[in-house]
Amino acid sequence: MAGKLDLSGDIASAVDSAATRDRPLALGYVDEDGNASVSFRASTHVHGPQQLAIWARKAGDGFAKAIAARPQVSLLYYSPGASPGPFYLSFRGQAHVDPSANDEVYSAIIEGERQQDPERKGVAVIIDIDSVNGFGDAGAFRLER
Repeated sequence: MAGKLDLSGDIASAVDSAATRDRPLALGYVDEDGNASVSFRASTHVHGPQQLAIWARKAGDGFAKAIAARPQVSLLYYSPGASPGPFYLSFRGQAHVDPSANDEVYSAIIEGERQQDPERKGVAVIIDIDSVNGFGDAGAFRLER
């Protein structure tokens, strides 16, 4: 049985502190050539109760360009041992570029990521999460929109 999707509380704590604990989320998407692409995204953070956000350093290329045609994405978080919240999270959602969120998303990413794009040539990507499968101290769970 699935619960109502809400990325606050323990999930937000785990995701928002992941990069500073050397546990960045892995992002999976289909690139412009139709190939599966997976990369770590240290800028990933909770943007709202049903959204994640990522700063894409290349506004018109790579991930930001690919999601225009194929917005489906998956993200994976894993942090064994002592960490805030669940130690496994698998997200599925729909991503879109949102330049109107640039200021908010850029200011929310960790300093190390801001240093990778000090001229702010990138763009905010908002991911509307459809579901989360997770595992924590209380066992397995599933949250859905």
